[in-house]
Amino acid sequence: MFHLLLSLVCILSIEIFIRLNFFHLLGLLLRVTKKVIHVMPASNISDHWKERVILIYALIMMKRSIQMLLIILLIIALFFIVDYIKNDFIKFSLSLLGIIDSICFAFGYLYLRKFFAK
Repeated sequence: MFHLLLSLVCILSIEIFIRLNFFHLLGLLLRVTKKVIHVMPASNISDHWKERVILIYALIMMKRSIQMLLIILLIIALFFIVDYIKNDFIKFSLSLLGIIDSICFAFGYLYLRKFFAK
């Protein structure tokens, strides 16, 4: 029973990652971080403009980080909901067998998803 539940949770977690554009958000966050790294040491940009731009970049980074955190918390909540329904589910999913199962389920699902999406 645990294996079936773990496979369903893995599938839902992958779909949450894909549908809520987690990796796109990560790319946007990295792009803004590169801009900050470029602006900070630039000597041709005045301190006044650096202050304004860094504030805007900080707000964008905070927004993206919160969005990513909410996606991760949604997936964690999914595990806790299943654990509430079926006791010791988290214990099983964090065991060596559970981790190996979840990796196999995840890669298998991603392969099948890619195969059928053609």
